[in-house]
Amino acid sequence: MYIELSHRLIESQLPDEVLNLPGLNIEWRSKFGDGRNKSNQTSIIKIFSHHGTHIDVPFHVYENGFMMSDFDAGDFMLENPAFIECPKTDLQNIEVIDLLKHREKLDNSDSLFVYTKFSEHRNDRKRYVENSPSFSKESLEYLLDTFPRIRCLGMDLFSVENIHEGRSLKWPVHRSFLKPFERRYIIEDMNLKPLLDRELTKVITTPLFFANEACPVTVVAQVRETRVEKGGN
Repeated sequence: MYIELSHRLIESQLPDEVLNLPGLNIEWRSKFGDGRNKSNQTSIIKIFSHHGTHIDVPFHVYENGFMMSDFDAGDFMLENPAFIECPKTDLQNIEVIDLLKHREKLDNSDSLFVYTKFSEHRNDRKRYVENSPSFSKESLEYLLDTFPRIRCLGMDLFSVENIHEGRSLKWPVHRSFLKPFERRYIIEDMNLKPLLDRELTKVITTPLFFANEACPVTVVAQVRETRVEKGGN
């Protein structure tokens, strides 16, 4: 069974009201009914590279780091993903102790997806952005030191670190996971709730391979149902 772990995009011509970020805008070059008797429709898509569910790669925080175009298709095929629940509320950190609880699950994993439940506030844009929990720098140093095979970190948070804290400190949490010349990447603003009561077996991410620091993505997971059906005589 396959499910989506990314949020579907909706056109948003007005800038984001919290950070004044652009969103998704579709400009039509030709459209049925525009009076030009066109036999097809064509459009120009304009989108902020960090809009919705998206990937950050090293070039995002390192001047000479790997870009999207330095990755291979196989980098986005994750065969041993780990999924953990780690509930957090406003401005709390994910710490080393939170990861220690899941050491056995992480031992052979190539990726980690963390469900904090804070995505429940995604429709409250100001709270979701400004009060977002964060991974601590120490938690990601521990993650890579102990589980060096992990090359992807995904979460149901606006960012891997609180935006205001990260900006003021020059993005130490991003830099704790992303290394200039390693093909590691972060997936932010994911929809991880569908993984509850399911066994995650594979994750496939579909970015555009071009010379840039980030890219909106669709993320698909292969899962097995583990829910126990209620009923009986």
